[in-house]
Amino acid sequence: MTVDGTTINNLQPGDEVNGAYALRGKKLLPYRDGKGFFIRLTLADKTGRVEGLVWEQAEEINKCCRAGDVVQVTGRVTEYNGAIQLNLASVEKCPDDQVVPERFISSTGITREEVWETWLNIAATIKTPPLKQLLLLMANDQNLMEAMAGSPAAKHNHHALLGGLWQHSMGIVKAAEGVAAAYPRVDRDLLVTGALLHDIGKIEEYRVRADIDYTDAGRLLGHIVLGAGLVDRYIARVPGFPAVLRLKLLHMIVSHHGHYEWQSPKRPKFLEAAILHQLDMIDAQVDMFGAATSSGRAPGDNWTGWVRSLDRYVFCG
Repeated sequence: MTVDGTTINNLQPGDEVNGAYALRGKKLLPYRDGKGFFIRLTLADKTGRVEGLVWEQAEEINKCCRAGDVVQVTGRVTEYNGAIQLNLASVEKCPDDQVVPERFISSTGITREEVWETWLNIAATIKTPPLKQLLLLMANDQNLMEAMAGSPAAKHNHHALLGGLWQHSMGIVKAAEGVAAAYPRVDRDLLVTGALLHDIGKIEEYRVRADIDYTDAGRLLGHIVLGAGLVDRYIARVPGFPAVLRLKLLHMIVSHHGHYEWQSPKRPKFLEAAILHQLDMIDAQVDMFGAATSSGRAPGDNWTGWVRSLDRYVFCG
């Protein structure tokens, strides 16, 4: 049987395989007799990992790809010591434009059209004209809507999946609406707009191929600086946008991490900015606790293993 792009968890001994996998590691190793080399590879997709072995033309193949690439492989699925293994006949690097990130990274499945529709619905609730104009202007940028639908909110800790940025932003928007309803002194339009835009710089901070990684701009500037710059460019296109309102919205973006030690350029200096920081923390923790409690654990065990992102064990009883 030949399987084209079958996920790793569905590979069976005897299958002929022809598919793309993420290359997580490789070693060029000498044969025991010292005559020639072979390669041991670690291949992965979002369902798991498998070892692959290249017995012929190892030195040539070793030069064609490196850990972090996506590679197209052909070969046969075997079993060794009770574990699935791939004996590979060919390994070639996939061009970046042929990589399908959904094969390697979990996704919310949200589409650009769904983001656009929801964005417009949020804009329709905004009564402050400059903020409404800003959101409508941004909604007309289909590349922006595409990026919001596909971007992660983090590399690891929370909402680290395709569409995770939108999922995280929507969690905070809904919470912001609730807080504004409970506290009449809160500027509801400013808080909701800030919630929607606070992490928008992550569309420029991360790139996704076989995994979530940082762009050069992401490493050098980070999503807070990138986000403030991106929003400010849109603000500049809204005629007569009030100067103080611009400063307040940009401040919410640059202060939403809340503390200098958490890479926040500024601490929140007014009520809506302070609330946004708290809501950002809440939504991230909801996702992290949820991921911890849904992960595998021994039957009847009320505790997770050590959760690094939360720096604790989590009770599930």
